[in-house]
Amino acid sequence: MDWIDVKLANLKKRIQEMSLFRGILCYFLIYGGAAFIFTILTVRICERRLLMWHTGKIELENWQVLLWGISSRFSGFFYLTVSVIIMLRQFYKNRLKRPFVLLEKGVLEIQNQNLQFSLEYESQDEMGQLLKSMDKMRETLVENYEHMWNLIEEQKQLNAAFAHDLRTPLTVLKGYCEFLSRYLPQGAVSQEKMTDILLLMTKQLERLSDFSKTMKEVRNLDEYPIEKEKTELFHFCKTVEGIAEALNIGGAVTLSVKYLSAEIEKQKVFFDENIVLEVLDNLLSNAIRFAKSQVIISIEIEEEVMGKYMYLYVEDDGKGFLESELHKAIGPYYSSEQEEEHFGIGLYICNMLCNLHGGTVSLANRIDGNGAIISASFLIS
Repeated sequence: MDWIDVKLANLKKRIQEMSLFRGILCYFLIYGGAAFIFTILTVRICERRLLMWHTGKIELENWQVLLWGISSRFSGFFYLTVSVIIMLRQFYKNRLKRPFVLLEKGVLEIQNQNLQFSLEYESQDEMGQLLKSMDKMRETLVENYEHMWNLIEEQKQLNAAFAHDLRTPLTVLKGYCEFLSRYLPQGAVSQEKMTDILLLMTKQLERLSDFSKTMKEVRNLDEYPIEKEKTELFHFCKTVEGIAEALNIGGAVTLSVKYLSAEIEKQKVFFDENIVLEVLDNLLSNAIRFAKSQVIISIEIEEEVMGKYMYLYVEDDGKGFLESELHKAIGPYYSSEQEEEHFGIGLYICNMLCNLHGGTVSLANRIDGNGAIISASFLIS
């Protein structure tokens, strides 16, 4: 019996792996063969009964003779009809029902916007291929949704980056406008100071113009344009001092600039000033939020194996970083505060811009434990 069971199981499996056409043909041969055998047996029995009635060996009433005659003549049609019905029912149950259920499940899951499912079907027939194609379609939809989500996230990061970039130039312009409106009517602003302020305001307006142009061309932060030019550090340092001076006007936090090398202003370096200033803007934005009374900006040039680097150090006298924040704060949308207006993206943007410029961002706490230090490096050779 075990041998027969194994053979029947193998036969059933082979039929299950056949194409739908060959499968239904096998079902027809099996059930049609059974109908043919039952027909032969029935005809033989009926003809024997009728023969015995003719020879007088048995007596039959008229209705019995008619019944045996009809059974002999039409049993084939009856058995064939019954076998076809049973065959179609079994074929649907064994070969079509489960694939249809899986297809319906897949369609409902997609309609409910749930793509975390799989359609597993063992047979390699047409229904198996259809289910496999539907599962591939699901995987394609998942990839498309992920790609779309990434585009939305990149656009969100880009919008946040531009929001950060616009904040400091506007604050600088506002500070100098307040300064001029307060002291210019009193005649307390010298011609030289007025010229310096106008130059700094013009530079900030040019930055705003560059931002608007970049917003039209850039789709994500990876495409942010880097345009290095040979620049005298003297002019860059004057710009940084002007930004610090403007931010000091009416602010509760004092900003100061110091240089770690006395000869730094005399050097000419190759870098993208707008990128460096954008990073500085973001670092200052964070430092001012957390500082108690003071923020110090330091600038240093160092020769290293990989080339010449410019370092910006921004330190504050706030509470500093927690140990966990030192590793996570550069990540996108990280924030140690639950503020609706703070996206936690400033340091992430700084790191990406520094990477595009060949450098990086690193975080630390001050040695005395009172405040944080953030350094941003830029390859300038």
